[in-house]
Amino acid sequence: MNGVVIGALMALGMVQQTDTVFPAEGAKSLALEVMGGSISVTAWDRNEIAVRAEHSSRTYVRVRRSREGSRIVLEPEARRGPATIVDFEISLPRALALEVEAMTADVTVTGVDGGVTLDVTQGDLVVRGGNGPAKLYTVTGRVTAEDVSGGIEAETAAGEIRMRNVSGAIAAESAGGDIVIEGATSASADVGTVGGRVYYDGTFQRDGSYFFGTHGGTLTLVVPEGTGASFHLASVHGTVINALGATSERLDAGRRQTLEIGGGGALVEAESFGGRISLVRKGSEAATPPPARPSRHPGS
Repeated sequence: MNGVVIGALMALGMVQQTDTVFPAEGAKSLALEVMGGSISVTAWDRNEIAVRAEHSSRTYVRVRRSREGSRIVLEPEARRGPATIVDFEISLPRALALEVEAMTADVTVTGVDGGVTLDVTQGDLVVRGGNGPAKLYTVTGRVTAEDVSGGIEAETAAGEIRMRNVSGAIAAESAGGDIVIEGATSASADVGTVGGRVYYDGTFQRDGSYFFGTHGGTLTLVVPEGTGASFHLASVHGTVINALGATSERLDAGRRQTLEIGGGGALVEAESFGGRISLVRKGSEAATPPPARPSRHPGS
């Protein structure tokens, strides 16, 4: 990055706002490192990066480019003390990969195809659209992914995870929240929560492998017509319900059950220590996804 652009960023910081556009110039990724604030990133069809940021008069945004020029880093700094709170609105080329690392920030990303990695300590993460893989990690917030292809990996310690109309491999883990997945097209899923509910409405491909687990919550799998799969179901203290036929069948609790439909195919494992496991058909009352719980993140 040339000195003119950096100087412009610093000067605008004096009026509590950064507002600039500069060429991507062959960059492959954009990284953002912040302490706190809010971050909104939107992809566009221009080969330029636009940065708009609101911050205190002592803060400026430093732009660093790697020696080979493929990686650009945006990093707030202060003339005295730390640069604590900066609110970003960023537009970037669709093909760029995006990396965000923050202590406290709500992050929303729309339409990025180059891959998204978000890692925050406190904050809600929302990703909409995009054809690259998404890796979404937050300690205290919730994770939402909609219309994302290329695979998703999501983790949160205290919040819930919700995915809608996603494709590719799925990995989702929450210590205390629900995991709700609707409209998934995937040959691989590894989904687990300790204290929440698990709901999956998606494909079970014949060559696919799927695991779903919860310690104390209910576990609901919506199985499409025509599915060929072998289900291995286990609940120590909960019930196991097979509602795929004309009438519901209650299987024995306390031991592992094996159920084959459509001649077998996909390997599906579902385990719950104390909650109910249900296999249901789409359109039935039992196939309704659980409603969202109130967020534990105070900023949402």
